[in-house]
Amino acid sequence: MFKIEILGGVGEYGRNCFYIENQGKAILLDCGVMKNSQKNPPAITLNHVEKLKAVFISHSHIDHVGALPLLEEMGYKGPVLMSYKTSQQLQQPISHICTFHPDSKGTWIRVNDYLAFQWGYSGHLIGSVWYKIRLFEKVIFFSGDYVRDSYLLKASLPVEDGTIYDVAFIDSGHIEKNIDNHEVLRKLETYVNEHPNNAFIFPSSFSGKTVDIVTYLAQRTSRAICIDTKLQSLFKQYEEEPENIWPHRMTLQVCHTQCSGNGHTLYFIREQDEARLEELAKEHPTAIFIHTGYSRPSFSQHVLTQPSKEFFYKTHPDYQDTISLSQSIHARQTIYFHSPHTNLETTIQKEEVNNG
Repeated sequence: MFKIEILGGVGEYGRNCFYIENQGKAILLDCGVMKNSQKNPPAITLNHVEKLKAVFISHSHIDHVGALPLLEEMGYKGPVLMSYKTSQQLQQPISHICTFHPDSKGTWIRVNDYLAFQWGYSGHLIGSVWYKIRLFEKVIFFSGDYVRDSYLLKASLPVEDGTIYDVAFIDSGHIEKNIDNHEVLRKLETYVNEHPNNAFIFPSSFSGKTVDIVTYLAQRTSRAICIDTKLQSLFKQYEEEPENIWPHRMTLQVCHTQCSGNGHTLYFIREQDEARLEELAKEHPTAIFIHTGYSRPSFSQHVLTQPSKEFFYKTHPDYQDTISLSQSIHARQTIYFHSPHTNLETTIQKEEVNNG
């Protein structure tokens, strides 16, 4: 019997976790928690864990891996599959990790007699991947978090071989928007150049978006760029996996460090580091905050009243991307995840889409 259970991630933005069972054997696609103060876990039970034979992880963000310790506490001892680069990014040790390396991309990797998979880059974060999985006779596609037009990171799809997937899990994280990332970068460059006497503060995440923006601006400005020391490892990893990067673009070869800077510096600070953001706001009262994603409601009032501008840079598929992905992956059933705007039955209506 083929069975699918949504344990989190559908109709909400977070705790992605999908359970698939066939002939009494099961796999899990991601195992994340909500990105809130409660860190709500997925609805996984001991009954699920007893049948689990493998866990597939798309990338290292907490809403995709945050519940892995819970899974271990519940007694899971099977393989946790992920790219080698993803394993390096985990914030806490996880047992039974099985990694794969760039030279295996696009090939079938055998887990056991009834389970095998292929993988490819998804463009969301260095080392983030999609999966094509065979579980007995059933074939599953899992996009992971997917970005079609990252400035630096490659994103691919499975080779067209006539496969009809029994189920496809498609990221729809920005389905309410229509965004061209390359146009966003061009507009951001223009805006920065139009304000030569202002410092800029970018609340940033450990994501492909941050490296895209830093690299693009660094190639087009002579202004000082200061990057939070806690983001340094991310930039280093781009140098270590060139297969994941478009060959005609280069990442920064110089490791920028956090510095005091001046009134014209571009600061990239972890969005969680509210104390540092507030400190910079006080040091540079005319600095312009650049928001490139959904606003964080927890920012201090001092930061919220600072001059600001939004340049939304997508880190998930927008409406057109989601539709294109759905049409490219021929599936009997498609499940859209990672958005409160989609559910098990449908994507949103086109008239609900805005342009960011």
